[in-house]
Amino acid sequence: MEENFNQLPTYSITVNAFEAGVLMGMIEGAEERVKPSLSGVRSQLVAMKRDVEKAEGVVKNLLPNGMLEITDEDGNRIIRAPYSWEVEGN
Repeated sequence: MEENFNQLPTYSITVNAFEAGVLMGMIEGAEERVKPSLSGVRSQLVAMKRDVEKAEGVVKNLLPNGMLEITDEDGNRIIRAPYSWEVEGN
Protein backbone atom coordinates (compact mmCIF):
# COMPACT_ATOMS: atom_id res chain seq x y z
CA MET A 1 0.00 0.00 0.00
CA GLU A 2 1.59 3.25 -1.13
CA GLU A 3 0.69 6.42 0.76
CA ASN A 4 0.64 9.85 -0.84
CA PHE A 5 1.94 12.30 1.74
CA ASN A 6 1.68 15.25 -0.69
CA GLN A 7 -2.06 15.46 -0.03
CA LEU A 8 -1.64 16.02 3.71
CA PRO A 9 -1.73 19.54 5.20
CA THR A 10 1.65 21.15 5.92
CA TYR A 11 2.79 22.97 9.06
CA SER A 12 5.67 25.33 9.78
CA ILE A 13 7.86 24.98 12.84
CA THR A 14 10.66 27.13 14.22
CA VAL A 15 13.94 25.54 15.26
CA ASN A 16 17.28 26.94 16.38
CA ALA A 17 20.58 25.74 14.94
CA PHE A 18 21.05 23.12 17.66
CA GLU A 19 17.56 21.70 17.22
CA ALA A 20 18.02 21.62 13.43
CA GLY A 21 21.26 19.68 13.90
CA VAL A 22 19.60 17.21 16.24
CA LEU A 23 16.75 16.69 13.77
CA MET A 24 19.20 16.15 10.91
CA GLY A 25 21.17 13.65 12.98
CA MET A 26 18.01 11.76 13.85
CA ILE A 27 16.92 11.64 10.21
CA GLU A 28 20.36 10.50 9.03
CA GLY A 29 20.40 7.80 11.71
CA ALA A 30 16.84 6.63 11.05
CA GLU A 31 16.06 3.22 9.64
CA GLU A 32 16.05 3.10 5.83
CA ARG A 33 12.32 2.40 5.76
CA VAL A 34 11.64 5.67 7.64
CA LYS A 35 13.89 8.01 5.63
CA PRO A 36 11.59 8.44 2.60
CA SER A 37 8.82 9.75 4.85
CA LEU A 38 11.19 12.40 6.21
CA SER A 39 12.79 13.41 2.90
CA GLY A 40 10.87 16.72 2.75
CA VAL A 41 12.04 17.72 6.22
CA ARG A 42 15.59 16.62 5.37
CA SER A 43 15.58 18.78 2.22
CA GLN A 44 14.44 21.80 4.19
CA LEU A 45 17.12 21.27 6.85
CA VAL A 46 19.83 20.95 4.19
CA ALA A 47 18.64 24.18 2.53
CA MET A 48 18.64 25.99 5.90
CA LYS A 49 22.15 24.72 6.69
CA ARG A 50 23.46 25.86 3.32
CA ASP A 51 21.88 29.31 3.79
CA VAL A 52 23.50 29.69 7.23
CA GLU A 53 26.89 28.52 5.94
CA LYS A 54 26.72 31.00 3.05
CA ALA A 55 25.74 33.87 5.37
CA GLU A 56 28.61 33.00 7.73
CA GLY A 57 31.24 32.77 4.99
CA VAL A 58 31.80 29.03 5.18
CA VAL A 59 33.54 27.57 2.12
CA LYS A 60 33.55 23.84 1.38
CA ASN A 61 35.87 22.12 -1.08
CA LEU A 62 35.85 18.45 -1.98
CA LEU A 63 39.47 17.30 -1.99
CA PRO A 64 40.85 14.80 -4.53
CA ASN A 65 41.01 12.12 -1.82
CA GLY A 66 37.25 12.45 -1.22
CA MET A 67 37.61 14.36 2.04
CA LEU A 68 35.84 17.67 2.61
CA GLU A 69 37.77 20.82 3.51
CA ILE A 70 35.66 23.36 5.40
CA THR A 71 36.98 26.88 6.01
CA ASP A 72 35.19 29.73 7.78
CA GLU A 73 35.71 33.45 7.37
CA ASP A 74 38.16 33.48 10.31
CA GLY A 75 40.40 30.95 8.57
CA ASN A 76 39.50 28.00 10.78
CA ARG A 77 39.83 24.82 8.75
CA ILE A 78 38.40 21.33 9.22
CA ILE A 79 39.05 18.34 6.99
CA ARG A 80 36.70 15.37 7.36
CA ALA A 81 34.68 12.84 5.42
CA PRO A 82 31.59 14.47 3.87
CA TYR A 83 28.03 13.61 4.80
CA SER A 84 25.90 12.32 1.92
CA TRP A 85 23.91 15.55 1.65
CA GLU A 86 27.11 17.61 1.33
CA VAL A 87 28.05 15.93 -1.94
CA GLU A 88 24.57 15.26 -3.37
CA GLY A 89 23.98 17.33 -6.48
CA ASN A 90 27.43 18.92 -6.37
